[in-house]
Amino acid sequence: GAVALLSREDGKKMVCNVEYNQLEPLLLATGHSEGDVNEEDGFSKFPGNINEMIFDLKLYLDNINVTGGKVDEFINPKYTDNTRTTFKSP
Repeated sequence: GAVALLSREDGKKMVCNVEYNQLEPLLLATGHSEGDVNEEDGFSKFPGNINEMIFDLKLYLDNINVTGGKVDEFINPKYTDNTRTTFKSP
């Protein structure tokens, strides 16, 4: 999911985790008409967290240095529309 600061019209705020299957509908419902799209630099304005428990920090950092921290998406695919029959990207 994504860690988000949710703000109500009355000024009350809450920081919480928004699961990815709920992030796109939340963005669309709150004025982000394109949803979660990459900026000009190729990165999302709404980065997620990795939800990991790390036991060997050196090994983890070695892998981060190899991959640059990039992991292909494999759990929550993005669809082109609500029919969920066509992916946004391969």
